[in-house]
Amino acid sequence: MITGFFAIFRMINLILIGILIFYKRKDPALLLAWILLLLFLPPVGFVMYLLFERTPVSRKKLLFLTEYTDQRLERQIDYQFSECVASVIAFNEIYNGSRLFMYHDWMYFADGKSKYDQLFIDIEQATQSIHLLYFIVRKDEVGQRLISLLAQKAAEGVEVRLVYDSAGCFGTTLKFFDSIIKAGGHVYKFHPPTLRLIGLNYNYRNHRKIVVVDGRIGYLGGMNVGKEYMSLDPNYSPWRDAHLRLVGDAVWDLQHRFFRDYFMVCEDKRDEVHIQSNLDHYFTASLVTTICPIQIVSDGPDTPTDDIKLAFVKMMQTATKSIRIQTPYFIPDQLFLETLKIAAYSGVKVEVMIPTIADHHYVYRTTTSFIHELLEANIDVYLYKGFLHSKILVIDDEICTVGSTNIDQRSFKINYEVNAFIYDQLLTHRVSHQFDKDLENCLLVDESYEKNKSWVVRLEEKVYRLVSMIL
Repeated sequence: MITGFFAIFRMINLILIGILIFYKRKDPALLLAWILLLLFLPPVGFVMYLLFERTPVSRKKLLFLTEYTDQRLERQIDYQFSECVASVIAFNEIYNGSRLFMYHDWMYFADGKSKYDQLFIDIEQATQSIHLLYFIVRKDEVGQRLISLLAQKAAEGVEVRLVYDSAGCFGTTLKFFDSIIKAGGHVYKFHPPTLRLIGLNYNYRNHRKIVVVDGRIGYLGGMNVGKEYMSLDPNYSPWRDAHLRLVGDAVWDLQHRFFRDYFMVCEDKRDEVHIQSNLDHYFTASLVTTICPIQIVSDGPDTPTDDIKLAFVKMMQTATKSIRIQTPYFIPDQLFLETLKIAAYSGVKVEVMIPTIADHHYVYRTTTSFIHELLEANIDVYLYKGFLHSKILVIDDEICTVGSTNIDQRSFKINYEVNAFIYDQLLTHRVSHQFDKDLENCLLVDESYEKNKSWVVRLEEKVYRLVSMIL
């Protein structure tokens, strides 16, 4: 009986291995990990395949959006960039097709209260449309206030569209958003789980955080919707994050990105037709004249290339003075790690800041497994005394990136992400200044950190790092 049971799983797994080899584009090391798991642990491998290895839903063709924005966006000026900055811009333009937008007003948020205060003001003042895409929307006081406000605006006749990730909002049903829907708004889950009865499907999540108000104001960064982002959860306090509010031409790309994700899940054909027939309503001309060059780069399992990761690598390759990284999870692949080491060995000051508080134990142990390697390369590692959710990369205090992308395999290869690449020194200095402030609440790691690790921690680090490729 048991022998037959395993034989069935082995047969199924052989079919899955064939699919992986011939139909999936994968890193060879990751492919080998899956093959070994499916061959030697058939039942476990089969279940993990269902949970973690799913072909993403294909997107609808939205060429009309690209053609429309290409025709409308003509505001450019001659502007002299340094050779290194120009090379990063060119890379993003050529490799992933990201346009350079020149004119923006901006606000930078390092904490949830300031972000939510401004966001709620913008929503209250909206007159045409409010579009939101979030990985997490909590059913706490912050989430309830947002839903109540959106329902109010929908009742006033403002077009409200909200997409939330089904795994990030695990346990949150559409009933929580009923007031928006009843008021005429549209709410959809992104990527419902494979195993609907138990709600499990861990990969290909929409990790983006995008808000566009009246086609004019855009938000992106690391903050979702919940009280923890305001340091109101004692388990994750103080909470540090990074988020941007933009007014200017790049909001077009955020709107474009929202619609691509929205059309992926929208079930209302009339709403799709309405959007396509009224594009001028959603892509409004910007009158901002402040020069602040920005590119918006998106990435996900629907793209064959690692656009954001390789843009990070390109940025680091241009560094001559400093590289500063803040990330809640540091699980780089070999290319990212070696690029960082080469910079450090070339005399570039490299600083990596991670949290002391863990929100996922196995992820944190995988992160700490890299500390010894970083120290060996003379890279400064700081432990922020709280939960650090900020996702930033600053190069030479000249250019930076802010967005939803963590330094880990999930963000680089599996999830849907979006980042702003910023070539403005004033905004970059603001981001770097916050890094300096955060250093005041950090511990600098030295060799004693490694020596004081217990054998249990060392074992956990080795095991979790081995399986991190498929988790």
